[in-house]
Formats: sequence, C-alpha cells, structure tokens
Amino acid sequence: MTVHTRRPNSSKPDMERTTAPITAVALLCMTVVLPSGSAIGQSHMVTLPSGRAIGHSQVIKDRLVGTWTYESVVVERTDGTKIAPFGLDPKGFITLSADGRYSLQLIRPDIPKIASKDRLSGTAEENRAVAQGVVSQFGTYSVNEAEGTLTLHVETSSFPNENGTNEERIITSISADKLQWTNPTPTTPGIAYSMLRRARVPAEQPQ
Repeated sequence: MTVHTRRPNSSKPDMERTTAPITAVALLCMTVVLPSGSAIGQSHMVTLPSGRAIGHSQVIKDRLVGTWTYESVVVERTDGTKIAPFGLDPKGFITLSADGRYSLQLIRPDIPKIASKDRLSGTAEENRAVAQGVVSQFGTYSVNEAEGTLTLHVETSSFPNENGTNEERIITSISADKLQWTNPTPTTPGIAYSMLRRARVPAEQPQ
C-alpha cells in the first residue's frame, strides 16, 4: 500500500483534497537520544500523524478546551533523523481554558536528580539534562477553524527564544479523547509530531 503524505506548507498539489480526512499514518523507525546524546533505544516503531490539517469541519474551540496529556512527541529533524526529545514516555500536558489562556508542561521522566539536593547548585551536566528535558510555557491561544490550526501566543517560556512568539499547531486528528498535531517550528529544528489524550478527572480515593 502506498501512503501519500505532505509536509506542512508544501507547495505540491494535494491529490486527496476531496477525500475524507486522512487517517493513514506512516510507521517510521527512530533512534531515541538522551539529553547527553547517548542512545537509549533503536528501531522503535513510531506512529507519526499526517502533516495536513483536517479543517474546520472538526476543529472548533469547544472541542479543544480542557486538559490534554502527552502520549508521545517525535521530532523529525531537517536531516531526516527522528528523536523523542522527552523520552518514550513523556510526562506533560497542555490545558486550554475556555477564556483563551493556556499552560503547557513537558518533562522527560528520566532526568537524573540533583546530587546536592539544591536546585540552584546543580553541576553543569545536571543543569544541562534539566534544560534539555523540560519545556514549560504559558500565554493565550486562538483557533482558526477554517485552517484547522491552534496558535499558542507565548508570553513566557522556559526556552526564552519562544517568549513573545506565536506557535502554530496543525491539527491532523481530533476525537473526544484523542488529539494529534504537528508543530512546524519546534524548539529542535524540524517538524514535531505530538499525540495527546484528554485527561480524565481522577477517581476519588476511598476515605
């Protein structure tokens, strides 16, 4: 079976413009890299969504409002290599509030502890692992239903290059419980593919 995909902003004609929203995905191999650069796994099969927005028929603000937890984040670099910058089991979420504000947190679960137990006294290697394994930002957001995109208007980010920027997310799939998007301008140059699941209120613990 041949699967036709198109990168965001591609100038090539879209041969499937009149068909139903894309559901096919490509299974691609990747090498996952730790912040230190050492490989922790090879030939992992990773599902990447299409890079094409699904359009206004499904993307409306009310469907996006709430908290979504990250299931995977894969970056396809400009040289074609693929990495999981937050590991194979990223910990994080994005909350989109009804009043148009958002908060985003993404953290590698395997960041080593600071040996000194003092956050302000980490070694150069410890601080590097934290800096490369954490992205935190907040601001406001807007939804373009006609284009099928979500734009984050970043007020402040742990990666200061993002401060004051507008970051577009191209929504490729959305349902009541699952959300997929591509980010054409991630913090690591290339294209980032994210899969998220709607967070559920935890069950009350027995008294």
